[in-house]
Amino acid sequence: MKAIPDISVVISMVDLAAFMLASGLLVLGFKSKKSNLLGTRIGYVLFAIGTLCATVHALLLGNSAVLLAAALAWGTVISWFVWQVELVGAFTAPVIAVILVSGIFFSAGGHGAAFTESQPAIKLHVATAILGQSFAILACGLSLLFLWLDRKLKTRQLGALPEKFPAISTLSRALSGTLWIGFIFITLSLLSGSLFALLGLIPAGTNMAPKVSWAILVWVWYLAILVLRGVLGYRPHKVARMSLVGFFLMAFSWFGLIFWAPWGSA
Repeated sequence: MKAIPDISVVISMVDLAAFMLASGLLVLGFKSKKSNLLGTRIGYVLFAIGTLCATVHALLLGNSAVLLAAALAWGTVISWFVWQVELVGAFTAPVIAVILVSGIFFSAGGHGAAFTESQPAIKLHVATAILGQSFAILACGLSLLFLWLDRKLKTRQLGALPEKFPAISTLSRALSGTLWIGFIFITLSLLSGSLFALLGLIPAGTNMAPKVSWAILVWVWYLAILVLRGVLGYRPHKVARMSLVGFFLMAFSWFGLIFWAPWGSA
């Protein structure tokens, strides 16, 4: 008698397949015209299916890679409805697929996260960190779209733009919104981390200096972006470039969070 696959395995394969297929269709449809509009719509449907499956998978498994994928997927969906920036899915769908594949192999190798079994304070810290990282990734995608559109406008290559490409003012608003949301979650992550450090929840002998130093650097960088934009009136294309740098700082700082195990314990 053949063994029946675990439901989490089935859901994992469905959401991975959905995002991989959506990646291809949305990337191919990025520069498409009306003739390829059907493929782009199918890509959006697959993205929605993947988002729902990733959400269920995250609730069942609690793996931080899946949590990050689900958070990024929902952030993308929010950008569709709030700012009508559907094309950012061409960037986030491949990133989500890479996160899911990486999470599967690292979990299989014994480096997965047992997020559902963590203490509440640690859950709060990791959840806010994951949400901050997801909006940083989303801001990176919006920055790439903004800079690409800005270049096309300056070189007068409007004919190369895909159907229903958002206005540059719309991209600017979406970028500002995601930066603010990401900054709020990064701040909450630092506050929650500071809280359980004060409560003595960090095991003795744990070297948190590198992680904390980089986390503070990331927070300062995103604060600087918001101050330069909101107070000093930095132009959006400079903010977009700073957002790209901020994403790479965060990726370097929190890459281990994707395969999180409490405080790096063996």
